[in-house]
Order: sequence, then structure tokens, then C-alpha cells
Amino acid sequence: MACSATVCEEDEMKQLIVIIGSNGVGKTTTAEKIVEQYENVAYVDSDWCRVMNPFAFTEATKVTIADNIYCLLRNYLSCSDVNKVVFTHTWHGERKAIYEKVMEKLKNEPIEFKITIVILKCSKDENIKRAIQDGRDEIRTKRGIEKTFSFYDNFDYPCIDTTNMTPTAVAQQIVDLADSNV
Repeated sequence: MACSATVCEEDEMKQLIVIIGSNGVGKTTTAEKIVEQYENVAYVDSDWCRVMNPFAFTEATKVTIADNIYCLLRNYLSCSDVNKVVFTHTWHGERKAIYEKVMEKLKNEPIEFKITIVILKCSKDENIKRAIQDGRDEIRTKRGIEKTFSFYDNFDYPCIDTTNMTPTAVAQQIVDLADSNV
């Protein structure tokens, strides 16, 4: 799939901040706070890239989702007015393979950028409370806890426990981490 972008001269290294974590942990809320608090930031939510009805992870939809994510990330990383791109994603099920495909394609682009991956976690009770506040029904909340709550324990990336933190404080920690990683 072709997508358009303008590759520009950059004065500083672009940052791709990847926020991962279980369903309902606060990835979207935190990303929105980063965009509100900082200038020259763009946000890509992987959920937006797979909105279709009916939805199923088929070979065709996986290709489409990966292309959607790739084009949005590439375009923002290529924009001279954007220094940081925040990308929220989950890695359980089919999603990690899609992420890896996108990153492989991006690394072959003539765009220099640094990736910072951050895992968001919270207590199980807090995760359930947030899922319900997000409007998830009991079945979806239970499935999310069973399938994703402990999944991210297997990765060795910086982790922020958001249980007793405001989204603004979490956003600040993520940006500080990304800035120290440049």
C-alpha cells in the first residue's frame, strides 16, 4: 500500500513513544494527556486502525491494519512540525505480529527516530474499575483481565504502575523517560 508523506530535515531526533499494556489500563487517556501537555506531538491509537464491522483478525484485515498503522506513523514521523509520536497498542493475540511488521517497514524508511516502549500497569481492582468506567461490559472486562492483565509481565521494558497516579502524572513520567532515552 502506498501512502504519502514528506520527508523533512530535522534538527532533533524524532521520538516514537509506544505505550503498551492490558485492556483498560489507561493507554488512551495517558496518550491524550501527552498531546494536551506538549507541543509538536501526534497520537496514533491502534484501535482506530481496525474499526470495521464485522471485525475479525483475518489475513486480509491484518494486512490492512498494519498498513493503516504504518501510514499514520510514517506520515507523522515525516512531518517537520511533529517531534514526538505517541502510539498506543496492545501486544496480545495477533497484535504483536502486526506491531513487528509495522516497525520493520518503518525502520526501512529514510526517517531517523528513536523508539521508547513503556508498559502501563495498575492493580487488578483498578483495572476492572477503569474498564467499567470505559463502558466495557462484564464479559469483556472479565475476558480482558483473564487474557491481558498478566501478559505484559513477560516483557523487559520500563513499566509504570498507574494505580495511584493521575493521567497527567503518568504522561509526565512517559515524556521524561522518552526524553532521557534520546
